[in-house]
Amino acid sequence: MSRSPEREPFVLLVHGAHHGSWCWQEVTERLHMAGLRSHAIELPLTSFTDDTEAVRDAVRYRAPHGPVLLVAHSYAGLPVSAGGHAAARLAYIAARMPLPGESPAQLTRRWNDPAFHQALRTASDGTVTLLPRAREALYSATPAQHAERAAVLWRPMRSRVPDTPLDDPAWLTVPSAYVVCTGDRAVRPDAQRACAARATARLELDCDHSPFYSAPDLLAQFLVAQAGFCQGGDRPCAPPDGEPVGTDPAQ
Repeated sequence: MSRSPEREPFVLLVHGAHHGSWCWQEVTERLHMAGLRSHAIELPLTSFTDDTEAVRDAVRYRAPHGPVLLVAHSYAGLPVSAGGHAAARLAYIAARMPLPGESPAQLTRRWNDPAFHQALRTASDGTVTLLPRAREALYSATPAQHAERAAVLWRPMRSRVPDTPLDDPAWLTVPSAYVVCTGDRAVRPDAQRACAARATARLELDCDHSPFYSAPDLLAQFLVAQAGFCQGGDRPCAPPDGEPVGTDPAQ
């Protein structure tokens, strides 16, 4: 008996700081070609609480219609960890994966590459914007046309990395996967590897901080594989070209 389309996995993608749903276009197109439903949500970036509620609401809306693979890039790892408990599986892409009892804000300087802090400007009202020099840190291996478009679309941000620890991050109870971006110039790869060690599955990609631009094929293949784990323990789907996409060590 074939599975109802409404019960197939659904990939919900969450962008990071200063970005928007637009950054996932290359990935959603590839997921569609692989037969997966997906949607990229738009975080309000008005506060951490607002961002968490946006994630929680999006998962709550999708979960009754099929298992949700919830994907977080960079900053989004925090609202996803705070609001993603109803997802079937989590995927962190160069993303924060906070430990319970640990203050995310206090770890920021060890999380980011020191040079990246010089690419931020904070206004008197607390709004943070990216300076032009952020482009090299975020998109060092990204095709020029994507980097140029993204820089035009960067968003100001009032959300702050929280000082208060997350007592019950979703990854403690929801199976997870992690992608380390080894050429990242915004987030330290070693800090990413420390997070990846907590995940159920992991993959290292030779890419910059933005694999949705610099490695969309490999990233989409990895997400297709992770979506396969959402289907009642099924083996992950094989990538079209046979490349390794990261497996579940428990299997």
